Amino acid sequence: QKGLQWLLEENDANQNLFPDGFGMMEIHGLNSEMIDVATYTQKAFEDAAKMANALNKSDLAREYEEFALNIKQKINAEFWSEEFGSYADFIGTDEQALHLIEDALVRADTLNKPWAVEELKATRDQILKNPSSSPRPFVLHHNWVVNTPMEMGIADPEKALIALDNAKKYTNPFGMFVTGIDRDASAGMDEGSFKGSKVFSYTGAVMTLPTGVQAVAENNYGRPNEALDYLKRMTRTFSYALPGSMYEVSPDYGMMTQAWNIYAFAVPIVNQFFGIHPKAYDKVVEIEPQMPSEWNNASLENVKIAENEVSIWYEKNDSHVKIKVTQTQPNWQIKLVLPDAGYTVSDENANVQSSNGKTMITSTELEIVVTKN
Repeated sequence: QKGLQWLLEENDANQNLFPDGFGMMEIHGLNSEMIDVATYTQKAFEDAAKMANALNKSDLAREYEEFALNIKQKINAEFWSEEFGSYADFIGTDEQALHLIEDALVRADTLNKPWAVEELKATRDQILKNPSSSPRPFVLHHNWVVNTPMEMGIADPEKALIALDNAKKYTNPFGMFVTGIDRDASAGMDEGSFKGSKVFSYTGAVMTLPTGVQAVAENNYGRPNEALDYLKRMTRTFSYALPGSMYEVSPDYGMMTQAWNIYAFAVPIVNQFFGIHPKAYDKVVEIEPQMPSEWNNASLENVKIAENEVSIWYEKNDSHVKIKVTQTQPNWQIKLVLPDAGYTVSDENANVQSSNGKTMITSTELEIVVTKN
């Protein structure tokens, strides 16, 4: 509560619900109203509202919910760039943008990225010809953080799909570029080539963090096949240096292992492909699988949730889909959410409801098997 109060009272000079600050990008001068700071602020209020509800602070929960909704709407209205098919890197003044463009031009020219030089010069000319006295959104660096609204699931669906497709332009065989203007003109089209540098620099880097963020984002909008593609790009660097792990910067730069790598795999696989959403405080485990089409057999076993352990087996062939879920605690509820209807459930006492194109199956049994022919 004190942290959120500090966030808006001490860090939001113009009180427009977008705190000022550098956020995740370590680029000199890029510290106005950043898209990732705005997005994670929205998520903070959304989660704080849930915490307040759990603590029976209903008035505070409603206050936080209102903040979260307002920030979500403002992000979609004020950060979106129709021209670029992307959320903006930041909202700032023309003066800030022009200064950042000059720095970015040096960077792009040094890295020999003529397409980026051309785009940056065009943006500079457009700003000079159409000046604004008020802060406005700018797309300059194509930093990975422009994808955080999809990572948090707050982007409008139509905007999200445009932005996700656009983001594919800023990839190489190992994943997402940290800063999009560092990519080659052919990036996103060629999966078979990569030329590394002899001396490491974070400039021009492809990293597991933005690649994992992209996998999460794709799943949030019902595209597990695209999410799996990003995971496969990351696994091309698996065990390069440390067995069982991968580098911070792909394919083999920076730290030989990095804690955020587990986020890049655990969230897409555990929370999204297998769809496990625990609510341990209520002794409820919601499961809503979203499997990539090429996964015909998959299992995730012994997932510990408080004193409970949950396992899921998934099987698909031409004639049927079968899902088995087990748990170790009989006083817990399993809520299995599946697309469509027409399922056969092993637990005769299970509560089965279908609405809005989905079926929810609720059971307290230690094992539940669901099939659909």
